[in-house]
Amino acid sequence: MALDLSQLEEVLKNAKNSDVVKKELRKALRTVSAAIRNLNQAVEDMDTILADDYQPTVKERKPRTVTPGGAKRGRKPKNATPAA
Repeated sequence: MALDLSQLEEVLKNAKNSDVVKKELRKALRTVSAAIRNLNQAVEDMDTILADDYQPTVKERKPRTVTPGGAKRGRKPKNATPAA
């Protein structure tokens, strides 16, 4: 059984296409694997939070800085004079 030239070209073309498909599948597999790892981590965090002996940690906040001149925080009013 001999392959003619057109069949050989078809086989080579299919091989190239399968390499491209393999690369795309590997990339998709890495993406799905990363998503599964993130999901597993989120489930573990939820298990920890929902445990009976869970105590949330207190977040330390930075103290407010004092601005020179005693400027007030927030947005300045549009009109300095009240409406009559």
